[in-house]
Amino acid sequence: ELALDTELTLEQRECLDTVMTSADALLSVINDILDFSKIEAGKLDLDSVDVDLRATLGKTLKPLALRAHEKGLELTCDVANDVPDILRADPVRMRQIWINLIGNALKFTDCGEVGISVTVESIIETDVWLHFQVADTGIGIPVEKQRTVFDAFSQADGSTSRRFGGTGLGLTISTKLVQLMGGRIWLESEVDRGSTFHFTARLGVSSEPKRDKLILPVKLEGMRVLVVDDNATNRRILGGMLTKWGMHPTLVQGGAEALLALRQASIAKTSFQLILIDCMMPGMDGFALAEKIRQDREFAKAVLIMLTSANQRGDSARCREVGITTYIVKPILQAELLHSIVDSLGVSREIGNDSISVLSSRPVEQSGGAMRILLAENNAINQKVALRMLEKMGHSVVIACNGNEALLALERQSFDVVLMDLQMPEMSGFEATSCIRASEQVTGQHLPIIAMTAHAMKGDRERCLEAGMDEYVSKPIKSRDLSAALLTVAGRFSNAETASPVHIHKDVTFDRDELMESVDGDLDLLKELVDLFVAESPTSLMAIRDAISKDDCRQLNRASHSFKGCLGNFYSPSAVEAACTLESMGDNGTMSDAEKTLAILEEAVQQLRSDLVSFVEHEAVTTN
Repeated sequence: ELALDTELTLEQRECLDTVMTSADALLSVINDILDFSKIEAGKLDLDSVDVDLRATLGKTLKPLALRAHEKGLELTCDVANDVPDILRADPVRMRQIWINLIGNALKFTDCGEVGISVTVESIIETDVWLHFQVADTGIGIPVEKQRTVFDAFSQADGSTSRRFGGTGLGLTISTKLVQLMGGRIWLESEVDRGSTFHFTARLGVSSEPKRDKLILPVKLEGMRVLVVDDNATNRRILGGMLTKWGMHPTLVQGGAEALLALRQASIAKTSFQLILIDCMMPGMDGFALAEKIRQDREFAKAVLIMLTSANQRGDSARCREVGITTYIVKPILQAELLHSIVDSLGVSREIGNDSISVLSSRPVEQSGGAMRILLAENNAINQKVALRMLEKMGHSVVIACNGNEALLALERQSFDVVLMDLQMPEMSGFEATSCIRASEQVTGQHLPIIAMTAHAMKGDRERCLEAGMDEYVSKPIKSRDLSAALLTVAGRFSNAETASPVHIHKDVTFDRDELMESVDGDLDLLKELVDLFVAESPTSLMAIRDAISKDDCRQLNRASHSFKGCLGNFYSPSAVEAACTLESMGDNGTMSDAEKTLAILEEAVQQLRSDLVSFVEHEAVTTN
């Protein structure tokens, strides 16, 4: 891993990637053998803790969904309604069984689907017997080999170890774990028709109530929903969930059938309020269907939710283009589907101590359609970052370099939102906001203003709100935080969270992961920003040096603050810390160590420039 993070030739990288893959395979073998030896020696004990079965199963399936998508397989999950929410179990060992069985199913299935289902066999007092099934449409196992697959170091076909890899211990370990849980494991299989692995487990029912209890919105009762999915299993699962919530689903298998159902509903005056669309369907895919729906005025009012097998880059933008409210990554779980439906429809809900993780449910980055935004920001790099983010969201942007220019721009044309930097030359963001709010005393209007600041300190948000601003985002600006702030001021979500301060680790020149995430993996944008930083940073350092030579505390504070915001875009802890120290010196009027701190800053910036250029070059070579 360390070697792969250095500059390498293409041949060296290919060799090290091979070494890395082999090392991972060997570690997997060693872990299996260690687990097997612990079980054989009777040294493996199971924990018994409160587990949210649905949430734990969902988190286990999400990484496996990527493998399923790579092979073009459908991965489904169906947990019966009567399965208790919170159980007493060992979550680590439960996940180990699931991963072994589902991983095998994915490995030996080339087309079709893999699905896990959970039902209740019986409940006696405080214990429940659950029945798990993992079914696939893979190569199947001959009858004469079915008994031996659970034996140690055994596979149904010896040649499969070469074709598919593995130790032959996965099923043996799973068998032992199931036995420790008081259950049994067996299989049903037919060659070329697939396999179904069954296992039961005796688990305790927790006395604790479900922590994330959802109170179903009354407005969902009786709502008509169209479900479009070419996979019959998915249609059945989705139909069951929607019916459970009192909704009336109509299930169809493709785009043509969906359009026919929509026309028939329109004629009968029973239109659909919500449409769930599978992204990948033969003939007419989900996006093509969504475009046709949006082009017809009769269907345009329906809310669309996209169901996708992989969270691919660009999905959000494509959804936004065709008017899709939300997309969810399969396999679809009950809690995330309900959350997404409620949010998409704008239905109020009550959630007790809501901590359900719905990471795969992605609100599309839109803010009530395209907005006209005035960006008041004097730093060139910050301008480019914010501009690119806003343009990707579909908004039009006008840039002002200070408060005076912002006021002039507002006199010339109208805007939906102002993004206001706090510290700008000639007129600060606070002063400009004060002027805007004073003029509104006469007009009676209200222009939403979102503050942008590199301070990110306790009390800053309150100070901004007291000054008449409506929202607050901290620098370096992240796309998701900016989108949430725009949604908030647009009135779409009343409970959007504000951006939190960025915490930067101090043991790296700059945080590569955060940097790539901030530009959404856009290498061209990153190169533009780095080139601009290399060109502009000497001027920023010169302004700080000039302030120190003049013993001008106010200039030092302003120059350091501005440069700190610029450095934050590159997630450079040492450089940001030095700039922050200089800013505090200017604010406190104590400049005795300013020269020494400036030397530290200059060294950090020089190293940062060099590392950024190398990183961009390296990424370009790797990508090509």
